[in-house]
Amino acid sequence: MNTHSETIPKKQTPGPSIWQTPACLSAFRSDPIGFLQDIHQRYGDTVRIPLGLPLLSVTHPDSVRYVLQEHHKNYDKGKDYERMEPVLGKGLLTANGAEWKRHRKLAQPAFHRQRLPGFATTMLSKIAQRLDGWHRQGSTLQLDIHAELMALTLEITGESLFSTDLSSRSAEVGLSFAELLRMTNEYINALVPTPLWFPTPFTIKFRRELAVLDRVVKKLIEARMNPEGDTGEDLLGLLLSAHLHTEGSEQEKPLSVEEIRDEVMTLLLAGHETTANALSFAFLLLTQHRDIADKLYAETISVLGNRPPTYEDLPQLRYAKQVAEEVMRLYPPAWAIGRRAIAHDVIDGHAVAPGTHILMSQFLTQRDARFHPDPLRFDPERFAPDQVSKRHHGAYFPFAAGPRQCIGMGFAMMELQLVLTALIQKVEITVFAPEQIKLEPLITLRPKNGMRAQVRFRQPS
Repeated sequence: MNTHSETIPKKQTPGPSIWQTPACLSAFRSDPIGFLQDIHQRYGDTVRIPLGLPLLSVTHPDSVRYVLQEHHKNYDKGKDYERMEPVLGKGLLTANGAEWKRHRKLAQPAFHRQRLPGFATTMLSKIAQRLDGWHRQGSTLQLDIHAELMALTLEITGESLFSTDLSSRSAEVGLSFAELLRMTNEYINALVPTPLWFPTPFTIKFRRELAVLDRVVKKLIEARMNPEGDTGEDLLGLLLSAHLHTEGSEQEKPLSVEEIRDEVMTLLLAGHETTANALSFAFLLLTQHRDIADKLYAETISVLGNRPPTYEDLPQLRYAKQVAEEVMRLYPPAWAIGRRAIAHDVIDGHAVAPGTHILMSQFLTQRDARFHPDPLRFDPERFAPDQVSKRHHGAYFPFAAGPRQCIGMGFAMMELQLVLTALIQKVEITVFAPEQIKLEPLITLRPKNGMRAQVRFRQPS
């Protein structure tokens, strides 16, 4: 389907006229998912969209696979990622080329499969603490389950990757991050963004919220900065070791303190927020589909009885994994990703000039009826092994794909599986007015205004 051969005739790429740029920008800002759904319904799989920069939006799995995997060397991160740099710096999410490869090589050992059992122990400890905190408030309580899960995943990330207890800072970090996420999204979508050094109400508030997160990250790093001692074997330890001890070639030059800050900020924020969003939508869907919630609970009791789960139980908790995967099909935490063409190319028969941004939406592709029959139905059986083998390659990419697939995918999948299992074993979570939950598609897909729920502890059997 895709080739960069100059001998193949190019199609005229459909899409709105450049004169419709203001209308398209307004529609995209007010309802990005609805706008993209409408534009692809009108124009097809490959659409040129006038949003103030050369932009091609593609939804067919073959095009997604071509950009992310088959011809990935021709595509780097573009302007939208550059505009995240005031918050994330040049970390794994935003860096390109040799800089990205160097950082990925340094961070990869922290996510090695051999570390997963230790991560599982940390996760289960933090889950147990959260359950104890709820239980002290009564056998039935009402709370914002999204805020609770955000705090839980932040604590798990802090302890697992940085050996730091962030429980006392989770509320503060969560509020600042949520506000900064909305402001960064606004900054990314601005046609001509105001320079952040220029004092306006927006930039002053932006810098204030960023300062909260920077203080947390700075303390994390300073507490472990020990030139004479062992830096530890977690992610922060590996980064500090690369700062203090690495010598040799340019490829292995020491990391600067600023580079460590960027990686800690990236993995601290991206490492907890996306998982909390997926878990929140999981409990929304389980509230709406009690039969699936009952099946998940039955698997949990069948495998575990009343004892807590362990890392060794994961292969038997297959339905919990399928539930998590189906949640991320319907509500992908990263609902859209972008790349930028380095050289001339052809996608789906359409000419792509250097500098063209390619938009790929997991939300749209993973809800396409051609590749996911009855796409709006919540059905974890789609991810049974015999069904996965039949799926169109490229039709499911919640963690992206290719060389830049999320470094923490194994960590995140295990966390989703363990949190779902450990919580549903002990409590029944019912989201209030699930039909009224609205989506907030910022950089990540979040439930707008949180998610109020009832938590009821199960009677011991």
